[in-house]
Amino acid sequence: MLRNQISIAMVVESQHTHQNFVLIANPVSGKGKAGAVAEQAHQQLTAQGRQGRLVLTTQAGDANRIAREAVENGARWIIACGGDGTIHEIVNAIAEKPNVVLGGLPCGKGNDFAGALNIPTNPEEAIETLLNGATRQVDLGKIGDHYFDTIATCGYDAEVSRRVAEDGSPFSGTASYVYTALTTLFSYKSPTFRLEGDFGTYEGRLLLAATGITSSYGGGMKIVPQAIVDDGLLDVCIIQHVPRRTVLRMMVTLFWGGHTGHRAVKMHRTKSLTIETDPPLLLYADGERICYTPATIEIVERGLTVIVPADEGGEA
Repeated sequence: MLRNQISIAMVVESQHTHQNFVLIANPVSGKGKAGAVAEQAHQQLTAQGRQGRLVLTTQAGDANRIAREAVENGARWIIACGGDGTIHEIVNAIAEKPNVVLGGLPCGKGNDFAGALNIPTNPEEAIETLLNGATRQVDLGKIGDHYFDTIATCGYDAEVSRRVAEDGSPFSGTASYVYTALTTLFSYKSPTFRLEGDFGTYEGRLLLAATGITSSYGGGMKIVPQAIVDDGLLDVCIIQHVPRRTVLRMMVTLFWGGHTGHRAVKMHRTKSLTIETDPPLLLYADGERICYTPATIEIVERGLTVIVPADEGGEA
């Protein structure tokens, strides 16, 4: 694995501005706990001699705008306090900027990106990682001009993501995803796909096609369990049209990747994936709506630098 040996101290020393960090927090994440976590992190960072500011988001798009403005003003350390949605917005502001580092304080429903890098969900441990962690370069996916850092979905799981985002759920976290997956199953009809990648071409009815940088979505459902965040490849899971009872059995096995042994499941690795569907379908990535098919997903090798626990990255 390719890992960056830049330490946080070196990042700070290379600043061309007095401001070492901008901490962007979604105060409604973590059932409203993210604001308090962000305040605690800001206090500890400044107590350690780091300079920066805390900014709270108030609506969708704020994290992206704040991060873009911060980078334009010379900030080189952007910290995300929230869930995968907050990280998604910030990543789309700092992707492919090797002199900008992302820090994470996971407070969301799923935290799949943080989980892939072993960034702690415990606030004290996450702050410790910010203070004494190391940096690691990871891959990104790209669809048009949109970047993603976990998994892009098309088909059944994208419809689940849409319903979670638009209709909500009586549950939170992984339970909300599972509940919506169950309720979606009884109305969903598998469309016709045409997929093209390094593995060749596939045409036929599919339940879904999921393309991952990380291994999981929905708070730990390991749809592409062998995915490695810095191998320069997209991991693709193709699930053919199967009866509903088979989908129900598969859903249980997703938490340990057991679905990969089913004959209707095909796993591939590729540098790019072109998706065409009939009818056109929405693509979601990091749980966010991206575009309709047709679309092409590409790998961006080492497109993001992240602060991770010292034993996950380079030198502390």
